[in-house]
Amino acid sequence: MSDEIFSCSQVRQIMSRHGLMRRLAAFTPRWVGSIPLNIHGPGADIDLACSAITGLDAFKTALRALWPGAAVMDNVHAGEASVIAKFEIEGIPVEVFGRLRPVETHESYVHWLAEHRLLQLADDRLRLDIRAAKADGLKTEPAFAACLKLGGDPYMELLKLASPSDEALRALVRQAGYATR
Repeated sequence: MSDEIFSCSQVRQIMSRHGLMRRLAAFTPRWVGSIPLNIHGPGADIDLACSAITGLDAFKTALRALWPGAAVMDNVHAGEASVIAKFEIEGIPVEVFGRLRPVETHESYVHWLAEHRLLQLADDRLRLDIRAAKADGLKTEPAFAACLKLGGDPYMELLKLASPSDEALRALVRQAGYATR
């Protein structure tokens, strides 16, 4: 694992060279996590959420065929069976995650959508503060919750922020001190 911080465009080029999205096309991959949001630090991994609707065993078989050296394992996330493959390309860790349902319903994808919208609606200080919170040891969702002064479980609160209107999210961003105007 590298301590280098790769830019989003550098990671996109690396992903393209290795055909990550193309090779996973049958599983509707979505690039999620901190890198495409540009809130990552050293050692950040490429997170790909996939739909394994053909079955977890078939997904595991496909992952092992696509990346023979990958560690492919069963996982349980929020009480739900899933599969995770971990490997590295060009010094960057990769984690491919699959569930038996459409990617658009995965919490990681819904969180990512909410985080993306919030970053688009806030001034760039939010991105900088989230990076700093993550550098201090917080995971992404707790970093957003801390910066935006959200109460409760950060993961549940981020799920709730995926559906409000842009105006409602602007009000939240403004209240937390990250207004663009």
